Amino acid sequence: MLQSLFLSPVRRLYGKLSARQRRGALAACMAASVVTSLGVFVLQPPEIEDLSEERSGELPSLLAQWQEGDIIVLLRHLERCDKEDYPCLEGTEGITSRSLPVGGWLADGFGQLGLTRTDVYNSPLTRTAQTEELVFNDLGVDEDWLYKCRESMLDNALQHKVPGKNMVLVTHSSCISAFENSLGYDSDMPEYGTALFFSKSEDSDSLQVIGFLDADDWKSALNDQAQRQRG
Repeated sequence: MLQSLFLSPVRRLYGKLSARQRRGALAACMAASVVTSLGVFVLQPPEIEDLSEERSGELPSLLAQWQEGDIIVLLRHLERCDKEDYPCLEGTEGITSRSLPVGGWLADGFGQLGLTRTDVYNSPLTRTAQTEELVFNDLGVDEDWLYKCRESMLDNALQHKVPGKNMVLVTHSSCISAFENSLGYDSDMPEYGTALFFSKSEDSDSLQVIGFLDADDWKSALNDQAQRQRG
């Protein structure tokens, strides 16, 4: 009824317009619609991009900054068994047993990067602790702020970053989202085992977003980069 009350006067007014005036009114409405759509597009936060696809050109920079110890990695834990119809790796919580090969891919990838100048921290919850043990051979240190993250995730990460050393944080999708939001990004929920890469050099106060790699893209991305370097 309200719609009818609103549209009736509009229709009567439109009927009184000349053909030229009607065309002008329609053009104005279309322009307003385009401006509104552009405004929504501009205001939409950016998403972090894939290093195996559109951001593959950033891989040389990532590898160089890794050697300098400037990289921060947020790694989402492997597949949790309490939400999947697959057996648990151990006990009744944690990750699924079918996550073992995925953990192996990640272990190989991080091993190829090198871990001699890298600090590893993990959330103490079972699924993140098991992921850390599988990928990093239990090098990690338990940190409560990697699951009690909220708005403090970015600040805590920067406080723990040691100059000249990379840092890997094995954490949860909610904490990754909080970290992204603090940087003005809003991406889809990362897959299990996805790694997001950021850089923080000693002479800069800002954090640079590099991109992400899904677990099954590490081998091809690093191998392709190695082939390019060999020429």
